[in-house]
Amino acid sequence: MYNLDSFYALLDGFAPIRLSRLAVAQGDYDNSGILVRNHDKVNKVLFGLDLSEKLVERGIKLGVDTIVTHHPAIYMPLNAVSITNPEQAPLLTAIKKNKNVISMHLNLDFAKDGIDHNLAMGLGAEKVNILQKYSDEQEGYGREFSLPSQSLLEVVNKAKKTFNTNKIIYYGNKNQKIKSIASFCGGGSAHAVECVQKGLTDADLIVSSDFAHHNIKALIQNGKAVMVIPHYASENYGFKKYFEKVKNTVGENLQLFYFEDKRYL
Repeated sequence: MYNLDSFYALLDGFAPIRLSRLAVAQGDYDNSGILVRNHDKVNKVLFGLDLSEKLVERGIKLGVDTIVTHHPAIYMPLNAVSITNPEQAPLLTAIKKNKNVISMHLNLDFAKDGIDHNLAMGLGAEKVNILQKYSDEQEGYGREFSLPSQSLLEVVNKAKKTFNTNKIIYYGNKNQKIKSIASFCGGGSAHAVECVQKGLTDADLIVSSDFAHHNIKALIQNGKAVMVIPHYASENYGFKKYFEKVKNTVGENLQLFYFEDKRYL
């Protein structure tokens, strides 16, 4: 059986919180860990990328005692909270309904088999080179990999199927041959530009989400094709892999559920 601390230790085993702390020490911002402790009981757990109103409603309906998200349920410091604020209401409802809330963010992004890794795997990688390494050779941000030569449009169409979304945008000639990709989960366009400008990657195609125009411009001017996958779709894919790994580990000791918010796919 698990209590909150032992369950969190299990989660941390796959996505060590030290990676989040290391990222913060290097200038990133994060807030991962046990963010709401209402009690120590863990019997039913709901996983979902965001602490949204839909996820909390599902958690209440399922009768879960604990919620695990990827994006932090409390991100920036709060000066005030209000149930009438639609962004704060899910957190207040979870607290009122006696739910624990855990968030695994940058630590899961950068982990050995984390969200960044799974984005690359979903794009067709078999072996990756980590572009911005953290504590060892298997942890960090940005994955570069080779793949059999194919057109940019073929890569885009495969990604639409893998990540279950039609909302992919690409920049470049659709017939351009792609033999290598550098991918960055989440809003990694600035990291992508940095890696290109520093010569850390010479990939034909850069893949990430939430691109600012000036970053698209910089990459195009450096001769790269660009593919923009919706943030939710690209990270939901890896977070489901994380959920499956945890579920296989706990076996019948816990009931685990997954919520997929189709509004963002």
